[in-house]
Amino acid sequence: MAKKQATPEPSRSFEDLIEETEALAEKIERGELRLDESIAAYEKGVANLRACSDLLKVAEGKVMMLLERNTGFALTELDGADNADENTDDDQNGDEKTA
Repeated sequence: MAKKQATPEPSRSFEDLIEETEALAEKIERGELRLDESIAAYEKGVANLRACSDLLKVAEGKVMMLLERNTGFALTELDGADNADENTDDDQNGDEKTA
């Protein structure tokens, strides 16, 4: 029965799930819960974060579809943020490559 309590409702928003997960983490960190309650809260938080990940994947798919529809270019993934950070770091360190 504890597993049912740890499963988030599918209709909850991303923001609600994150807010609840942060509140659970704070309770655990402050030691407000007994061990069994802490474990249940942890399980609930993990389930919430999985649901958030699923919601983000759906949102990413929608963004990619809209970009493709509006620009005509298909994107394989929206993971360019990591590469942009690396390029920015190189430029700031004076390691800019010249052709």
